[in-house]
Amino acid sequence: MVKKIFKFILLIHISAVFLPGLISAFTIEEAVNLVLTNNLNLKKQQMNRKFSENDLAEKKSQNFGRIDLVSSYSHYNRPRTLVPMTPVAIKSGSSGVSTTEDFFIAGLMFEIPIFTGFAQRRSVEAAALQKEIARSAIKLSREKLIYNVKTLYVNILALQAQEEAQQSYIKALKGFYSVISREVTLGKRARVEQLKAAAEVENAKAQASRLCGSIKIAKAILAGLLNIDEVPDLEKIVINVSPHEESNYPNEIKNLMQYRNKQLNVEKNEKLVQKSKAVYFPQIAFNTFYGQNFGPNDSSNTNSGDWKNQEVWQASVNLKWNIFDFGSKKFNLQKAKVRQQQSMLEKHNTEIEIKKSIIKANTEIKTAIDRYYSTKAELTLTREMETIEQVRFDNGAISINDLLYARALNQQALSRFINAGYTYRNAQFYLDYLLENGESK
Repeated sequence: MVKKIFKFILLIHISAVFLPGLISAFTIEEAVNLVLTNNLNLKKQQMNRKFSENDLAEKKSQNFGRIDLVSSYSHYNRPRTLVPMTPVAIKSGSSGVSTTEDFFIAGLMFEIPIFTGFAQRRSVEAAALQKEIARSAIKLSREKLIYNVKTLYVNILALQAQEEAQQSYIKALKGFYSVISREVTLGKRARVEQLKAAAEVENAKAQASRLCGSIKIAKAILAGLLNIDEVPDLEKIVINVSPHEESNYPNEIKNLMQYRNKQLNVEKNEKLVQKSKAVYFPQIAFNTFYGQNFGPNDSSNTNSGDWKNQEVWQASVNLKWNIFDFGSKKFNLQKAKVRQQQSMLEKHNTEIEIKKSIIKANTEIKTAIDRYYSTKAELTLTREMETIEQVRFDNGAISINDLLYARALNQQALSRFINAGYTYRNAQFYLDYLLENGESK
C-alpha cells in the first residue's frame, strides 16, 4: 500500500512540474512589465536620456547667440560726457554737451559666434551622438532587467518544484515509517529499521527546510528588483524542449545595440578630438549694443542739474587667436585622442565578448537539451529500480538500507530532472538577452 501511495504522489508531481498552475497567479509577463515600470535603475537611465536631450538642445541654441539685458552704475571724481567719443573741448551755454559724475547705463547686448574653429559644430554633433548613446543604454538596461527577472522567476519555480517534490518524498517516507512502526510492534521488523526510517524522514525535512530558505531569499531578490514589498505566488510556466538552431552571430553582432552603443561612443570621441583642434584656429564673434546713457547734468549751462539721457548703439567684430599657452592645447588634444583610442578598444573587446557569449549560449542550450533527456531517462530508471526494491523489501529479500538508498537515488534523479528543464529555459533566456530579443518574447 505504501508503495502505491508513494508512486502515485510521485507521478502526480512529475506531471505537474512543467505544467501551468491551475490558479493564475503572478505570471512571468506581469513580472517583466512590472520591472520595466518600477525599476529605479531604469528610471535613472531614462533621466540620463532626458539630460542628453536637453544638453543637445542647449548646444544647438548656442548657434543663435545670446541677448543680455545689461546695466551699470559708475561714480567718477570728475564729470564725464554722456556720449562716448565726445571731443575734449566741451561747449558752454545752452547748447553745451551734458556731463555727469554719476553715470547710468541700460540696454540690450547681442552676441553671436561667427567662427569657432568648428568647435560649436562638433559640440552639437557630439551631443547628438550622446543622445543616441543614452537611448541605446535604456534599451540595454531593459534587456538586462528582463533577463534578470526571467531567470529569477524560473529559479524560484525550480526551487519550488524541488520543494514540492521533497514534501511528497517526506509524505511517502512518513507513510513508510508508519508501516515499519506497526511491523516493529508486531515483531516482524527490527527496531533499528524503524530508527533508520525515522532518520531518513528527518533528513528529508532538513533538505526541505533548506529549499524553503532558498526560495525566500530568491523571492526577496526578485521583490527588490521589481521594487515591491513581496512577490505573490508565481504561475508555473510550460517547458517545451525542442531542437535548437544556432544563431548566425557574425551577421547579427553589427545590428546589436550593445555593439552599436560602443560604435556611437567611438564616433562621439572622434568629434571631441576634432573639437579639441578648434583652439588652433582664430575665434571670431560679432556683438552689438543698444541702450541709454543717462545721469544728472553737471555742465555749466542753463539746464544744469536736469537729468539727461543719450541714445547709444554700437556694433563690432572681435577676433581672438591664442598663439601660445605653454602646451595646454597640445595636452588637451592628446587626452581627447587617448579617449578615442580607448573607445575603439572597448568596441573591439565588446565584439569579441559578444561572439564568445553567443557561442557559449548556443552550447549551453544544446547541453541543457541533452541533460534534460538524460535526466528524464535516469528518472525512469530510478523509479523502476525503486519499485523493484520495494517488492524485494516487502518479501524480505533486502534490508531497509537498500530500499532507502533506492528511494534517495530516485529523489536525486527527480531533482536533477527538474533542474534540467528550468536550466534549459534559462539558457534560452540568456541567448534572447544576448540577441536583445527579450522584449519580443
